[in-house]
Amino acid sequence: MQQSMESITFSRSVALGKTLIALSAVLFGIYLILAPEQGELGWFAPFYYILIFVLSIYFFGPAFCKLTVLLFSKTTIISFNQYCVTARDGRFIPWSDIKRIEVVEDTVNKLGQPVSRLYRFILLDRSHVDMSTYHLLTNQQFTDGAKKLRTAWSQNKHRKVEK
Repeated sequence: MQQSMESITFSRSVALGKTLIALSAVLFGIYLILAPEQGELGWFAPFYYILIFVLSIYFFGPAFCKLTVLLFSKTTIISFNQYCVTARDGRFIPWSDIKRIEVVEDTVNKLGQPVSRLYRFILLDRSHVDMSTYHLLTNQQFTDGAKKLRTAWSQNKHRKVEK
């Protein structure tokens, strides 16, 4: 039986743009530490520039690293067919195990770092699986992806995975 695989993909140009933004924030923090002119802040200047450096690395460093890796990898974030949905990391969930699909907007984690929008699959056993979009989908791509996933789930939720 032929299984057509659909997918939610990101654009490399979006990934490149967001990678460059994160890089510029990290470089700005490094520049502030290395800048010979410390400005008119007096005795507070070293603390101020160190704080800005640490914050730029803390907030934008992880995003820069992740986006750089994703920029040079495959563009598929989530793929799915008539039997299951498969994440970027290879995890797959049969449609028949999913109770509902939720959309989670950008949030902040316990450490104050940004967490990208994601698709949350609530399973029949009341657990959930999150599939991140890694800040790589535009608003329209994210919305269209949610519609595609929900449509595929509603059409295929009664199918069992073939072994």
